[in-house]
Amino acid sequence: MITENIKKHFKGDQIIWLVVVGLMLVSVVAVYTSTGSLAYAKRDGNTVYFVLKHIAMLLLGLGSMVFVHRVPPRYISGLANALMAISILSLAAVQVVGSSTNGASRWLNLGFFSFQPSEFAKIALIVFVARHLALHQHEPDARKAFKPIMIGMLLVCGLIFKDNLSTFLLTAGTCMILMFIGRVPLRYLSLAALVGVGLLTIMLLTAPVLAPHVPMLKRLVTWNNRIERFFSDEKKVSEGDFQLIQAQKAIATGGIGGKGPGNSYYRNFLPMAFSDFIFAIILEEYGLWGGFIIVMAYVILMARAINIARKSERPFHIFLVLGLVLLLVFQAFINMGVCVGILPVTGQTLPLVSMGGTSNLFTGMAIGAILSVSRFNQEQEELNASEVEETV
Repeated sequence: MITENIKKHFKGDQIIWLVVVGLMLVSVVAVYTSTGSLAYAKRDGNTVYFVLKHIAMLLLGLGSMVFVHRVPPRYISGLANALMAISILSLAAVQVVGSSTNGASRWLNLGFFSFQPSEFAKIALIVFVARHLALHQHEPDARKAFKPIMIGMLLVCGLIFKDNLSTFLLTAGTCMILMFIGRVPLRYLSLAALVGVGLLTIMLLTAPVLAPHVPMLKRLVTWNNRIERFFSDEKKVSEGDFQLIQAQKAIATGGIGGKGPGNSYYRNFLPMAFSDFIFAIILEEYGLWGGFIIVMAYVILMARAINIARKSERPFHIFLVLGLVLLLVFQAFINMGVCVGILPVTGQTLPLVSMGGTSNLFTGMAIGAILSVSRFNQEQEELNASEVEETV
C-alpha cells in the first residue's frame, strides 16, 4: 500500500528518485560534519543551525522536483522563450545591483529571496536549445537552429562570463555537445569553438595588461593565476593554493576505509569544506569506498537519463533530458576533479551534496524536468498497452 502511494505521487524513473534521495541523505551528514568551524565562527557554536538550514533548502529542492515532474514536457517547451527572457534580465540585473561574493557579483537579492541568476540561466538555456533543435529535426540537418541558439548562448554565457568562468565553460560546452547530438553541422560548431577558445586564450594571456584598465575583466587575473598555479611545480602550488593542498591532505589521510563519520581533521582547515570541497571531506571520512559510491550515483543518474532519452520519441524530450543530465553530471565531475587535483580550482559545487541555497532549488527543477519526460513515457506506454488490450 505504501509502495503504491509512493508510485502515485512520485512518478517517473524510480531509480532516479532513489539516487536523488540517497545523495540528499549523504549531504545532510556531510554538511553537518563539515560546518563545525563555520558554526563557531558565525553562530557561537550552534552546530545544528547550518544543517537545519541546509535540510530546509534540500526539502525546497525536493519540492521543486515534485512540482516540475508533474508539468507535461510540452508546457516546459512552451516556456522556453519566457525562461530565456527572465534569465537574461536577471543576469543583467545582477551586474547592476547584485551582491558581491569573493570579488564577483553573482547574487541577486529580491528582499524575501536571494539567488544566483546563473543557476537558473543554465537550465533556461538548455530548455531553449532543446526546443530550437527539436523544431529543425525534420530537416536534413539542423543548421537553421544554429543562429538562434548561438544568439541565446552569447547573451546568457556572455553575461555569466564576467563573474564565473567555470559556469560559462560548463554551460557553453554542454550546449555545444547538445548541438552536435542535434545534427548541427560540425563545421559550424568547429568554427564557433575555434573563435571562442581563441578569444578566451587571448584574454587570459593579456589579463595582467587588460584587467587594470577594464573593470569588467578584473577577474581575468584570478583565473589566470589559478591556471598558472595548476600547471606549475609542486612547490609553487603548495605556496599559492592553500585550498587544493588541504583537500589533497584530507583525501590522502582518508585512505581506503576512511576515518569514519564526523572524524574529519581537515574540515577545520579547509575553506569551503561544506560546499566546493565537500567531496574531499567525504573521502577523508568514508575513504575511497565512499567516494566510489558518490561517483557511481552520478553515473547511475546519467545512465537512467540516457535510458529515458532512448525511450522518448519526441525530439524535444530527448534533447531536454540529455542536456540537463550532462549539465548536472559534468558539474559533479568538475567538482570532484578539483578536489582530487586533476582540474584547477573552479568554485563549482557538488549537485545535491554541497551546502547551498538556490542551487538545490534549481537542481531539483532540472531533475524534475527529466522525470517529467520519464513520466510522459510511462503514461504513453500505459496508454499503448490499454489500447492493445482493448483491440484484443
